[in-house]
Amino acid sequence: MVADIFSLKKQLVVYGSHHNNKVNVAIHMVFVPTIFWTALVFASNTGPLVNVDGTLFAFLKPFGPNLAFFTVVFYLTYYAILDPIAASIASPILVAMSYTSTKFLATNPKANKIALAVHIISWIFQFLGHGLAEKRSPKLLDNLVQALVSAPYFVFFEVLFFLGYRPKLYKEVMMEINKDVADFKAKRAAKTSGPRYQSIQ
Repeated sequence: MVADIFSLKKQLVVYGSHHNNKVNVAIHMVFVPTIFWTALVFASNTGPLVNVDGTLFAFLKPFGPNLAFFTVVFYLTYYAILDPIAASIASPILVAMSYTSTKFLATNPKANKIALAVHIISWIFQFLGHGLAEKRSPKLLDNLVQALVSAPYFVFFEVLFFLGYRPKLYKEVMMEINKDVADFKAKRAAKTSGPRYQSIQ
């Protein structure tokens, strides 16, 4: 449902249900930011999309403002709808990522090649985390919004929850995550044990 996209609790539960293993969580905390930052490097290739010279927005010149900048604006707008306080805390980080990705592209002739290598390696680690540690497919396969847009925010929420942010929400989310994970494991066990049991009969 479209409404679920704007429900912080539901989105956190879906994300957490597929990122419940500590090793996989650690992998995502490292590589989701690198995936996002390298994607911003690619987006910076558009160059300035708006001419801000001589306008009130001239201060945006260091950001292009290019596609990377507008991507960050879009992400922060969506994040603010989910949780404005968390979005305001995350905004300096995302703005800095927009600036550094643009600067990196402008000052390093091999920026795209380096970003591509890091991007691919980061995705490989993500899939390894799901396949070897989590043993559950990433949400990329059926929820592109969460995989491509929400993931950086929810990695940030891992840190916020660790620091004690919104403990009631965290407790509610974890209760539903644990239930979902238990259901998933039960269904997986039934699939693996069922045929074997029937063959014995």
